[in-house]
Formats: sequence, C-alpha cells, structure tokens
Amino acid sequence: MTLTEVNYYTRRFSPVLFIVLLVVLILFFGVKLLFTYLSSQTVTTTSVNSISYNPTFDKIKPPLIQDAEKPSKYTFVLDTLDGTPNVQEATVAAEIYFIPQKTASFGFLSKIYLMAKAAGFDTNITQHRLDDKTAVFDDGKHKLTIDIRTFNYTYSYTITRDDNVTPPELIDSESSLYSDASTFLSAMDRYPETLAQGEKNIVYMRLNPETSEIIPLHSPEGANIVEIDFFLPKKNGLPVVSSSYYNSQHYVMYLIGETQRKVIKAQVQYFDRSEDQVGIYPLRSASEAWEDLKKGNGYVISSQSDAGEIKIQKVFLAYYDPAEYQEYLQPVYVFLGANEFVAYVSAVSNEFLLEQ
Repeated sequence: MTLTEVNYYTRRFSPVLFIVLLVVLILFFGVKLLFTYLSSQTVTTTSVNSISYNPTFDKIKPPLIQDAEKPSKYTFVLDTLDGTPNVQEATVAAEIYFIPQKTASFGFLSKIYLMAKAAGFDTNITQHRLDDKTAVFDDGKHKLTIDIRTFNYTYSYTITRDDNVTPPELIDSESSLYSDASTFLSAMDRYPETLAQGEKNIVYMRLNPETSEIIPLHSPEGANIVEIDFFLPKKNGLPVVSSSYYNSQHYVMYLIGETQRKVIKAQVQYFDRSEDQVGIYPLRSASEAWEDLKKGNGYVISSQSDAGEIKIQKVFLAYYDPAEYQEYLQPVYVFLGANEFVAYVSAVSNEFLLEQ
C-alpha cells in the first residue's frame, strides 16, 4: 500500500475511529460510575443495617406525666424553618436505662433527722411521722417530706407578716446564688453528682404580700423571690428535659428581703438509673411523632393558650427526667410552639410500647 493510499484511508476512516473511541470511553466511564454508585449504596445499606437493637426489657411503658393535659383540644400546624418536623439529631435507635426501685435501708432514721436539722427543724421538739414510705416533719411553719427509699424530698416554709419581703436595692450576684443553693443541697445530703454536672438557671419573681400572688419577672429589678433550678446534663448527646420544661423539679427557692435571705422552698426528685441494665430500642421518626401529636397523643407540658391552633416552631429529641418514679429513662420528642407551648410525645417505636 502506497503512502497515498494510507493517507486516503486515514482521512476516510478517522471520523469513524474517533466516534468508536468516544463510544468506548463513554461506556467505560458509564460502567465505572454505575459500579461506584452501587458501591456507595451498599455501604449506606450496611451502615444502616449494622445498627443492632437490644430490647432488653421487651415492651416498656411510655412516660407517664402526672397532671399534664392531653393535646386533643388543640390543632397544630408546622411553622419550622424547613416546614417539616425533622430534627437534626435524629437517630433510629436510643439507649433505654432501667431505674431500679429502691427499698428503705435500716439506717434511714439517722439520715432523715440530719436532713431535718439541715432544713432548720429543732428535732428535739419536732419528731417525724411515717406515712407509708414518706417521713414527714411539720412544725406548723416548716414542712419537710422525705421518701425513705430514695431520700428525695420537698421542703416548704410558710411566709408570715414577720418576714421581710421588701425587695433589696441590689440582689446578690448569680454566682453567689448558685453557690448558696448548691451548698444547701449538699447540706441536705441529697445532691447527686450527675445533678451537679448540669446547667443551672435563675428565675426572678415578685411576691405581693397583700394578695400572696407571685409574679415572674424578666429581670432582677424589684424581685424578692429567686428560684435556682438545677438541670441534668446531656445524655448521649441529647438534652434532658423535666416535667415542666422551663423549670426543674430540682430547685432551691429563696425569699430575699432587705435584711435577710431565707429558703422558702426546695426539692430534689432524682431517681438513680442503672448504667448496667440498658436496652437499645428502635425509635419512631419525628414525622410519626408529629402525626401522633395531631391525633391527641402525648402530653402538654406548658401552654398559655387554653385551646385552638398552635404553631409548632421547633422539634427535637430529648431524654425525659421523671418527677415521679418510673421504670425507665427514655427519650421523647419535644414540640415547642407559640405562647410557651410545650408537648412531649414518646419516641420509642410503638411496637415496643405497652398500652396505658
């Protein structure tokens, strides 16, 4: 074949060769891309399927919140940023912790009397009475109730005309109030280490001595009552919420007058959970919890509206810290809305919940 013939055939078939080469390259990279996609799907599926559930306690009771209302008298609309109930910290499973029911120890008498003395009782005059599992000290002005199994307690002091309720010109610093409240809990010998690790918050209030009405304030100015709330720290990266959300069932409340500061209320209702008896349970999705809320399931924790439409502005997952003994520490979906609306819906999958 001469050079002239080679040039002729080269010019004639070069477009065909170019097209064939282009098709081969497209097929090659197409197949490669397909395998890459299938590989990524396999990895994703493996990642999801690798979560192993361990429902140690079989079916469990959902959280029970005494005195909380049902959501059935409200209607709900979503007003979240993305228009969905989805949460950033969403997970398909969560750890459930067993809370063992304690029994009274033989040494409970000495401890409850130390607690009564720390609360200001003259125990030579005021003796306790036992009401089932609750020890009660009551001298007519102070009252202290103690669960003899857990040593959870509630203390109250009756304010009289002899107490100075005139607001001071300058309220003590927050750090001083935090310190004194922590000292009181320590003196009562019921200040769990877990509780000490959490956040604290101060609520300022004003007592009207004429009407005995207590009004929440937005600043310390004019306050003669302060409440120091103690919240539990996060659990597995999730916040821990109380039965009242904005406040805690662990608190110290002071009457602050011009010349005195006095504890008028205090409470710790903490139940030790087992770190050894733990189950891993599947969770329902936020969308499923949202549908449950609309059907009237769950609990309304707070609301300034008696009924009507509520715009839900935020949804998140949290552990519920029970104020009364319950068998498990478990997660709930928290729904926050306008007018200080707060509702909780159980997060555990329905197939693992007992009917209440």
